[in-house]
Amino acid sequence: MKILFDTSALLPGLRYPELREKAIGRIIHAGALPVVTDYILDELRLNIQKKYTAEEKAVALELLLQILSMGVLEIKTWDEYAPHLDEALELVPEKDAPVLAAAMLVDIDYLLTTDKKHFLENKKLQGTAWRKKIKTPREFLEETA
Repeated sequence: MKILFDTSALLPGLRYPELREKAIGRIIHAGALPVVTDYILDELRLNIQKKYTAEEKAVALELLLQILSMGVLEIKTWDEYAPHLDEALELVPEKDAPVLAAAMLVDIDYLLTTDKKHFLENKKLQGTAWRKKIKTPREFLEETA
């Protein structure tokens, strides 16, 4: 099972150590494959620089390195999800279109996000096949526990 993590689902957890306690850690240990995109990694980097203290940045870097060293993180590139951008742009704002476009890939089972406005409560997404893939980390973990 492949789980795409939006920046909003990754960012809060990277402030604190203990990977096993985080949604991404629990998903890795359950045998699912966490997925991000080049776009999400860039957005994550910018948010960490703007919103984190020096100590929090160090923790975030350590956790990211820990995840990368496990060899269990798949990174989707622009070329893979760009064919879905036009459809995604009809449903979400431009800033979120690359994330939805990646979630539209056939091998992505779920998109985990905490973005209510653009994903979870977006009326344009209601009733689409894509909305069925979108969960909060908590919803996903409760449903798959």
